[in-house]
Amino acid sequence: MRAHRLNEDLRKTADDLEESTGRFAQARFTIGFDGFIDEILHAVDTRKDSAHYTRIETLTRFSERVAAASGKSANIELVPMQVKPGGNGPLMSMAVAGMGGKVTCIGLLGYPAPLPVFQPLAEKAELLSVGNPGRTDALEFLDGKLMLGRLNTIADLNWSRLQEVLGADRFRALVLDADLTACTNWTMLTEMDEILENLIALVPENSQVRFFFDLADPEKRDRGDVARVLDQIRRLNQKARCILGLNLREAEQVSEVLGIPEMPIEQPDRVEASAVRIADALGLHGVVVHAVRCAGAVIDGVSAGIDGPYCDQPKLSTGAGDHFNGGFVSGLVSGLDVTGALYSGVGTSGWYVRNARSPERSDVIGFLRDWSAGRPLD
Repeated sequence: MRAHRLNEDLRKTADDLEESTGRFAQARFTIGFDGFIDEILHAVDTRKDSAHYTRIETLTRFSERVAAASGKSANIELVPMQVKPGGNGPLMSMAVAGMGGKVTCIGLLGYPAPLPVFQPLAEKAELLSVGNPGRTDALEFLDGKLMLGRLNTIADLNWSRLQEVLGADRFRALVLDADLTACTNWTMLTEMDEILENLIALVPENSQVRFFFDLADPEKRDRGDVARVLDQIRRLNQKARCILGLNLREAEQVSEVLGIPEMPIEQPDRVEASAVRIADALGLHGVVVHAVRCAGAVIDGVSAGIDGPYCDQPKLSTGAGDHFNGGFVSGLVSGLDVTGALYSGVGTSGWYVRNARSPERSDVIGFLRDWSAGRPLD
């Protein structure tokens, strides 16, 4: 019975995405405000010769190697695998643009002109850059990733800079005329508090504008800072419709700050319940929680939880959460219900980690149809 329901939901999501393709092509998204150059790296366990090596496959094994060097030293070789556009905003933009939406990506993409590394995004979206990107060394493992960020230019992104480069009228139009505006990477964008206060003032009462927020691993930020940004999102939600996107660890951190005793657990009904608790505590229009194996969400009081298409040998995991977010909001703006939006999210990220690139809308539809039919996904 459960498998039958899964297959029905997958087929319905694929059908709904296909049917809404034309309408979605007119949907407008404004996504910001970070920007990084990501270098994807593998850590060497043993090297056989100049061309062959064995990779350290897990974060646990890597941590053991590092811990064993305490009081001594260690030399861990890193092998560059790929240099690609990075940052939560650009990667989410790639996902939404791949689904066929009209995307304007605002961020730190190179100044005075976007850098060549962002050309794949420039071919799909409008790029408005206000500064130069940071850099991330992303160590990829089968069970996760270790992101080592260099934030040398991150202070370039502030309210004054946005107004100076884009102009107040254009920025207002980009935010208020979009079907969805996404604010990503609050954790690293140290001037986001001022930007959010100005956004709250900018949005009129009883607005139909829809916002999506990705805090992006707030563990290194003070609890008071996290409480403050959650309050800003809550206050903006009183004027507009705000959706908070969280991974499992972020849902734990937000729950702790909000004083919610029940922590999310990686099961569909439990992440769904976590999303509902957080949305209720903040009075938000929506909350979505994605884990490695499942996802759950509540939108306007309607909730759902689903299993995802788990991949135990991902080709690329850096950006998987951003692609889930992009697929999820694309589903919502396409008119899908909460369950359909979740399958759109896990379908987008599921295809991405297996192919190490952003999917097109047809790729996601095909992936969901293959999944429903029991065909191999890897």
